[in-house]
Amino acid sequence: MFKRLVVICLLSVIPNVHAFTGIEVTGKASVMAVPDVFSLTISIKERGKSANKTKMIVDDKSTRIVKMFLKRGVNEDNIDSSQVRLFPIYEKPAITFEQQELQKRLNAQEKILLSGKHSEQENTSRLTRFEVSRTMTISFKQLSLYDQILDDLVKLGVSHISPVEMSIENAEKLYQEALSQAIDKAKQKANSIAQQAGVKLGSLLSLKESGYYSPMRFAMANEAKAGFSSNVSQKAVSAQVIAIYAIED
Repeated sequence: MFKRLVVICLLSVIPNVHAFTGIEVTGKASVMAVPDVFSLTISIKERGKSANKTKMIVDDKSTRIVKMFLKRGVNEDNIDSSQVRLFPIYEKPAITFEQQELQKRLNAQEKILLSGKHSEQENTSRLTRFEVSRTMTISFKQLSLYDQILDDLVKLGVSHISPVEMSIENAEKLYQEALSQAIDKAKQKANSIAQQAGVKLGSLLSLKESGYYSPMRFAMANEAKAGFSSNVSQKAVSAQVIAIYAIED
């Protein structure tokens, strides 16, 4: 009796291989486009004993940088300079000994004993300077501007220049085009498989979006230099779907 129950349980968990009848395919498509929106992040950093005076130096540099971008044709709405940070810098002075004594003992090996006293007040961290930094993000439409402003930024005292970030303004519209093409390719592939198998393709049973890609970053900071003109090539906006079609009897 026990053996029969075990056999029945085992049979109940075995999947029915004939339950699914259909053709599952993957469709992929890409639409090519040239990135047309660029952004640059720069930072200005200064250190000084006075927080107010140090910030004034950073503010002065920031004002001159904004004026430079405006002169180059960048819209003021595309310049974000709101991120300012201030860090106090503490330093721990070296310990100074008031008394010290060196004593040498010659045994199997030489030993040096150092003893002394130091003031606890001398060992306390103290505020020495302030670091003030401002981060600015600038968006622009012409990549050629990047080559033009590099020297200006260095002369104006910019501490760090990030790689250029790029994007495609109508990326969502291009993705919808790629998605439509991916669905068509999936159906074409299913039809081809059905013909090769000698069966008739039925209706669509399932359709799942399974992939998306749009370029978001393009590093060119190390290439932009005197005598070199930065350029960007076409990038792919890609889509992928998984479709399941029925097989007609």
